[in-house]
Amino acid sequence: MCKSTRVFVLSFILLALTFYASAGYGQVTCGETYLFQGDSRADRFGRAVSGAGDVDNDGYDDVIIGAWGNDAGGPDAGQAYIYSGQTGAVIHTIIGTGFGDNVGWSVSDFTDVNTDGHADVIIGARDAGGTGEAYVISGIDGSILHTFTGVVADDKFGFSVSGAGDVNMDGRIDLIVGAPSPAPGNPGNAYIYSGLDYSELYAFSGEAADDGFGRSVACAGDVNNDGYDDVIVGADLNDAGGSDAGRAYVYSGQDGSLLHTFTGEATQNFFGFDVDGGVDLDTDGFPDLIVGATGAAGTGKTYAFSGQDGSLLYDLTGEAVDDEFGRAVSGTGDLTGDGIPELIIGAKFNDAGDNNAGRVYIHSGFDGTLLHVFTGQGIRRNLGTDVSSAGDVNRDGVDDIIIGGPRRGAGLARVYTCLSPGVIPTLTDIGAVIFGALLLVSIVLYVRRRSVQHA
Repeated sequence: MCKSTRVFVLSFILLALTFYASAGYGQVTCGETYLFQGDSRADRFGRAVSGAGDVDNDGYDDVIIGAWGNDAGGPDAGQAYIYSGQTGAVIHTIIGTGFGDNVGWSVSDFTDVNTDGHADVIIGARDAGGTGEAYVISGIDGSILHTFTGVVADDKFGFSVSGAGDVNMDGRIDLIVGAPSPAPGNPGNAYIYSGLDYSELYAFSGEAADDGFGRSVACAGDVNNDGYDDVIVGADLNDAGGSDAGRAYVYSGQDGSLLHTFTGEATQNFFGFDVDGGVDLDTDGFPDLIVGATGAAGTGKTYAFSGQDGSLLYDLTGEAVDDEFGRAVSGTGDLTGDGIPELIIGAKFNDAGDNNAGRVYIHSGFDGTLLHVFTGQGIRRNLGTDVSSAGDVNRDGVDDIIIGGPRRGAGLARVYTCLSPGVIPTLTDIGAVIFGALLLVSIVLYVRRRSVQHA
């Protein structure tokens, strides 16, 4: 190979490396893995969605979907369905047995609580028994392993449910249940229960009457690095920042003390409508927190906070007025390959696909950059009423996502696999590439000139 050819090849390689290094991670591409639909009109199938862990012990993560309006066990008794991640087939159906129980109002993955090798799940029934109930469901046969019951009438106990992480460091995952009672004078409550023996570990209450404390609950991860998992609770009707501005609270798993308080910016922000945690967005080794505020800025906003010190990492704003961007928020796995989890955000009243068709957004966990948009189709689809990581349903090593659209017809839920298609240059990246190309061309010309002079 002659010297000029070698120089050209070397320049081409350097140019390619310059392009690769300068181009940042861009949008992700998503393909639908499963479409699940409700049984009957007004089932509200997809109002609650979640990964379920490996329920059938086949090596693939499964999913759970709630349909609180299903009538199989009586009017609005509700139902929840667990589907195989490997085949999409129904593994278990959990049917409400009482009029208006609303079984499936909330659902969550949990753990293998009875150590039989099958992941178990949690289901909330906000009106069961008049107070509300929450159930731990066996993964092996769909039976109820334990029932938790609300304290007072109309508690709405089970309005929100979640695994809590290991809050007491006994080696077992615990659970948290929200009861944001609308009864006048009741501030709302949230309860943490042991995954070992179902005993009550903590009971938290809102600050003031009618706060809606417990509307949303989630594991926060170990935000203070003391070895105990912590929790986050939303109170979207708290008035500290203005009427219904909302608040979210992070509590220590070690002793129940308050670690962080986040407050809505203005009246009717409804900050804390949904919450999530346990994702390290700023790579400082501490899990961070996500809070949705459906009324903020008129469009809805979502906030990412540092778990270490409570500072704001960034906030994101919805597209249009009354979208309720932040109605549902969730962390998920790393979809772009940058080592940082991403955010999934629902806006159930977005009108891009029709009136209240809804939208769901995937944002970079690193800086909030928009990576992908799913648009609901059809009037009142309400896509984005709930969103969640689905776990790895196809065993490709990357978390999948699940989104619910419960309003139109029987309701639906979709599972997507999302991956980065590779580096996608921005305008700034292209400018860097042009500069690098010009520099390399200059080097090539200089080398060739020197070669001629010494020939």
